[in-house]
Amino acid sequence: MKKGFLTNKYTLSVFILLAILATDIILHKGMSRVIIPEKFTSKRLPQQGFPKCDQVLDVEGKHWIKAVNTITQAKALDSSTNGIEMDVYFDTTENTFFVYHDSAHISHVQAAEIFSALAEKKQHIPIWLDFKNLAKENQQPALAHLTLLKNNFHLEKKLLVESSDPSLLQLFCDSGFFTSYYVPFFNPYQEKEDELIQRVDEITALLKKYPVSALSGYYFQMPFLKRFFPAFPVLTWTDDSKVSIINTVFNRRLEKDEQVHIILHNIED
Repeated sequence: MKKGFLTNKYTLSVFILLAILATDIILHKGMSRVIIPEKFTSKRLPQQGFPKCDQVLDVEGKHWIKAVNTITQAKALDSSTNGIEMDVYFDTTENTFFVYHDSAHISHVQAAEIFSALAEKKQHIPIWLDFKNLAKENQQPALAHLTLLKNNFHLEKKLLVESSDPSLLQLFCDSGFFTSYYVPFFNPYQEKEDELIQRVDEITALLKKYPVSALSGYYFQMPFLKRFFPAFPVLTWTDDSKVSIINTVFNRRLEKDEQVHIILHNIED
């Protein structure tokens, strides 16, 4: 007896695969959208002619670990780790960097303790410091302490200082640190054209006034940054899913993208 179209095992397998792929696309619609090229607006050309913070970061690979904020996490890092990101707050009273993500989960772990844990493992890897509270008031003492840490732990060309205020990064650049401007949070796929134009103009004005080494932003901001600011390396972070075709394709594309210099991944449990 001849099998019907829907009962044919090969046809059924195709339908199942298509259903899985459709579900994957829906669950990872942000990545799916980024994979498809988008020009955003033709009313602004790629921006050029920026001064640069011409410092060097010694990087051997793009696959970095995000939010290594405890000594335990630092000690558990695999020997193949290319680099790590830490969330730091400078305390002017204690004259030290404390490591935690937000004020709801304050920690007294010091950056020096994590640096020491890495040194004990002989992991002289680069470190991305997400400087959460950089301000004019703590700029000078923070720089002095960071310079001390750099010298004590032999981290020359291994430290990246990131801030959402590029005007405060000049001092670090002048002292030999690689810097990154963390652009404001926005989703370029959800904004109107006039809003995107305003974003381009605002970021351009800041970058022409305050030199930085790189730009950092969420993975869905990456195509926007690449499009309008091609002179800058892009640093980004992504969501990880071990059972996603879309996630795999997206991450492979990031790995091959020469303008993307660092990709932060979640630490494995």
